Amino acid sequence: MVCKLEIKNYAIIDFLAIEFSEGLNIITGETGSGKSILLGALGLILGKRVDSKVLLRGDKKCVIEGSFDIGQYRLESFFSGSDLDYADPVIIRREINPEGKSRAFINDTPVTLKTLQELTIQLVDLHEQFENLGINDTKHQIKMLDAFAQAIDTRTEYEKLYRKFKRAQDQLIVLRQKQNQAIKQRDYLQFQLDELLDQQIDPEKDTLLEQKLNELDHAEEITAVMGSLTYALEEGDPSILTLIKELQTNLNGIGRYHVAVREISERLHQVYIELEDIGYETKKVSEDIELNPEEANILRLRLDKLNTLLHKHQVTDIDQLSVIQERIDAELQGYINLDDEIDELSNQVKQTRQELTKIAQALTDKRRKALPEFQKKVNELLHELKMEHAAFKISHSKSDQLLANGQDDLHFLFAPNKGSDFFEIKKVASGGEMSRLALIVKSLVAGSIDMPTLVFDEIDSGVSGDVAKKMGEILKRLSTKHQVISITHSPQVAARASKHFTVFKETTATDTKTRINELDREGRLLEIATMLSSSPPSKAAITSAAELMAG
Repeated sequence: MVCKLEIKNYAIIDFLAIEFSEGLNIITGETGSGKSILLGALGLILGKRVDSKVLLRGDKKCVIEGSFDIGQYRLESFFSGSDLDYADPVIIRREINPEGKSRAFINDTPVTLKTLQELTIQLVDLHEQFENLGINDTKHQIKMLDAFAQAIDTRTEYEKLYRKFKRAQDQLIVLRQKQNQAIKQRDYLQFQLDELLDQQIDPEKDTLLEQKLNELDHAEEITAVMGSLTYALEEGDPSILTLIKELQTNLNGIGRYHVAVREISERLHQVYIELEDIGYETKKVSEDIELNPEEANILRLRLDKLNTLLHKHQVTDIDQLSVIQERIDAELQGYINLDDEIDELSNQVKQTRQELTKIAQALTDKRRKALPEFQKKVNELLHELKMEHAAFKISHSKSDQLLANGQDDLHFLFAPNKGSDFFEIKKVASGGEMSRLALIVKSLVAGSIDMPTLVFDEIDSGVSGDVAKKMGEILKRLSTKHQVISITHSPQVAARASKHFTVFKETTATDTKTRINELDREGRLLEIATMLSSSPPSKAAITSAAELMAG
């Protein structure tokens, strides 16, 4: 529940602090005094979007802070899951700087707006939110019936599985689109892969093709040159090696007389060894060279094909062709895997549909069972609120499709007068009738939801007298299970307060500020009497106010 609310520099509030009670908290005041400003401030710490225009003074930040008693609501897992320190009470703060930038805090730890909303949606239900979403919206009509039918857990299970089902369906659509787009692409890729595979590309060998072809094309020339070199080195008369050997012998003869000669002799010896090795390699080249025009033609054809592939794929070497082949093969394998993935996902969708259908039937059973009792209770309360000739019912049919809320098509219908046809509420209910219906449904649903605080903004708009008195009694009953905060213009509702606040404007020579006072019994009596008549209230109004408070 909301224990305390502090507001600084917001709208026409410079500073204001309110301590709420556990029961029915009533806020009254003249039109324009700032009652709804309080709910606006509360909305900010519940995570509503902010406007820099809310600042009273543009050179100071706005701070709104609320203290919430959360000990009974099992929120420890939320705090641990959000990496927050759990504390009871929890302090929630929202700050807006003069530039309009907003920051949110939970127990002094900065949090995102999303985290703030995820926490506060479990703590406070603003009637204005409920009204915007609620009684006229078919999706929320079903939620109200589910709360009454004690079907929330079943519905939560269904919604969780339904989201999984829709994700799988959407993914399946994407995969099938991808599959359709891939058919032509797959054929083209397979053609490219076959073209590459036909060549049995071997980067290590194919890189040497051009070199090998050059050898074959110039085999005769290579053989002739190598033969000449071999002859000159070893077979000439005299051969180069013979001449060097003779020179070395002569040098060795005089080497003992001169150091430089010995060094020249050693160098000449090394030349001899190198030329001898060259002669060996020359003979080997001559022996290994082939005169094979047929092989040259084969290699030339292969090299032409590889060059064509290099040009086609816009690369410059065989290694890159090999990489392209691996990529195409992997892409084609991906298409094969896509078929398998589609089959697997199709089976998952089918299985999930079966599970959803089973849970949807359980939801339908609970709704059908609760529906007559819900209708009965709403109609009983309508009569209590002096709408004896009005009637409420719920139309129900079952869809063949799996919907976000099950397979049920539900509509709240209303007949305002005896003998009237039933229509959707928004089409036939007046403002006062709408307020009464909203409160009735809220009172029936509230007992079934784990919501600490319910906030109503002028729920009694358009009603008065005995009807307003009955609405006050309903709010009072609600406050035995939930903290209730209600802004009202009705003295009959105000008379039921556990704690009563009055909001008023205080005007000085320079500005106007909103103030709030908590009323004692005497203050409440005068406020309610003023609401019944005028200010100052008459004696008759004071007497009537006392009777209302006693009743």
